[in-house]
Amino acid sequence: MSALPECETLKLEQDGGILHITLNRPESRNAMSLAMVHELREVFAAIREETEPRAVVLRGTGGHFCAGGDVKDMASARSQKADDGEDPIFELNRAFGRLLAEVESAPQTTVAVLEGAVMGGGFGLACVTDVALCMEDAKFGLPETTLGITPAQIAPFVVRRIGLTRARRLALTGHRFDGSEAFWL
Repeated sequence: MSALPECETLKLEQDGGILHITLNRPESRNAMSLAMVHELREVFAAIREETEPRAVVLRGTGGHFCAGGDVKDMASARSQKADDGEDPIFELNRAFGRLLAEVESAPQTTVAVLEGAVMGGGFGLACVTDVALCMEDAKFGLPETTLGITPAQIAPFVVRRIGLTRARRLALTGHRFDGSEAFWL
């Protein structure tokens, strides 16, 4: 197997044919910073052509999977001026969109272990994995809608995973649900 990249926001552990990736920003409930998105993309790029690992397990540290996008990164991107035709918000969204596509198309079996916050982009990430294992205490939702933001980037993946009617209800009402309700979706 190729060498895995050095990561600051992720913990990586190889256990035989399984690569454990732990989102490691517990102070923010593992909110996805741009650095985390880049590190996840680097890890998936490093293993794409490899026969090992055969499976990738994604989880979060500190009792939460992922609270979604890092609001500080988003605010910083909004406050930056576009240089040389590069729009910081576009770049942030494009990087996250590519991550979702890369996880979804990974040749390895991908598993998400979901507990605590599974919100916004974290919910989207869970939806692109092959298997999602959910704890009863998991809290799912699309908080973007309460901020007046459409969860457009993750919507196709959420729809594919839970169906159009349920996804529409979540997006329009801001409804949140727990692991017990997720079992029935």
